[in-house]
Amino acid sequence: MTRTLSILGAAALAVGIVAPCPAQFGGLIQKAQDKANQAQQRKKQAEQARDIYTAWTPEQEQQVGEASAAKLINIFGLYDNPQMERYVNLVGAAVAQQAPRAVPYRFGILDTDVVTALSLPGGYVFITRGALANMTTEAELAGTLAHEVAHVDQRHLEKEIRSKDSMAFLKAQTATLYNSTQLTQIAGTSVQGALTQQYSRDKESDADRLGVQFAAKAGYQPGGLRLFLTFLSQVPATPDSQRQLSLWGSTHPPFPERIAALSVEEAKLPSTGQVLEARFQQHVNPAAFTGP
Repeated sequence: MTRTLSILGAAALAVGIVAPCPAQFGGLIQKAQDKANQAQQRKKQAEQARDIYTAWTPEQEQQVGEASAAKLINIFGLYDNPQMERYVNLVGAAVAQQAPRAVPYRFGILDTDVVTALSLPGGYVFITRGALANMTTEAELAGTLAHEVAHVDQRHLEKEIRSKDSMAFLKAQTATLYNSTQLTQIAGTSVQGALTQQYSRDKESDADRLGVQFAAKAGYQPGGLRLFLTFLSQVPATPDSQRQLSLWGSTHPPFPERIAALSVEEAKLPSTGQVLEARFQQHVNPAAFTGP
């Protein structure tokens, strides 16, 4: 009996050694859970960073561009003048060919007297009849369109959209195409950004610098955009002119700042190039528009 009790006691002791109370390792269990939670959080952050910094696929960019352009046209409408539209597309294509990234650019005229130009992902570039009404040369048109082409080429608006962490729908980005709900949300954000987004100073500087280069490489006098902005900066301040220029002013740095920066960039390029005032007047009739 004594021997049996001793054996049972030893067995019990052994069980006590190999199967202690769970409370003894509670701290280790919690630490393991904390580490697992931290690993999951790091994985989530990595996925979010991937969504923010990974460029859209060509198919996604085109989808967003098409939906955004349709939404913008629904807001303003297109100016009904096929001949003028063809002319704007020819000038736009000339400067777009100088951009390194292969994008199927399309150019349109928005039917509004607001003076501005803007671009959307996928190569959709628009200028308003209000802007055309205040231009006098093809070099001014080319310089303005080249600036917008540069925004597309550098994916400036796309980067602004992807960098907004609050947009939960962007976290679901994959290599597949967007569903209709995602596309509607992104298109709305894209149009809002094009109309109201004030690009960072470095993005505007890039667009000005590259735009001047694109216009010059296409054979235009590089000062076209600067001359157009100079004219706009000298328009007398009236209720109508302030309304027509309000959108441009809200989405770009002040005129003097841009004009000075453009002058610096132009000085780096040959002053040769065409202005083409007569050809512009042949295709664009400012008298048909209402300007500031």
